Amino acid sequence: MAKRSTASWSVVVQKTPDEVFDYLSDVRRHAEWSPKAYRVEDLVDGPVGKGTTFTSYGWIPRDADHRNEVEVTEFERPSRLVLTSRESGEEFYNRYTLTPVAGGTKVDRTMDMPTPAGLQGAIFPLFLGGFIKPAVGKGMQMFKKNLEGAGSSS
Repeated sequence: MAKRSTASWSVVVQKTPDEVFDYLSDVRRHAEWSPKAYRVEDLVDGPVGKGTTFTSYGWIPRDADHRNEVEVTEFERPSRLVLTSRESGEEFYNRYTLTPVAGGTKVDRTMDMPTPAGLQGAIFPLFLGGFIKPAVGKGMQMFKKNLEGAGSSS
């Protein structure tokens, strides 16, 4: 079994778990809180739920239009959402857990990804700490700001 790496982030959003989950699970809106170019395609009309699939395109170093096939593998409103991306025979997981807290909702995001082999694997912790963690952390802050700035109809 391939070695895996994880990274986690948390924010507290001053909205109810239902409001936070509805915004989070609307994958069409993820570009609103992505710090880099991001878009979703091949998503059928209607609500997102377990089993929904789509194609995402996002910026990564040396690939400004990086493609992932994504499936919603867990959808437990208003507490848990898991997006599983598949690429080159590997799976990448974005897990979101929502917990009610005083005055809002704590959002915990965990990314679980394969660690590259060889030299890339040896330097991957530097890439994870120097690029991935700050970029996703910025996105989580944008998520919080966007959601808190929205009316309760979001």
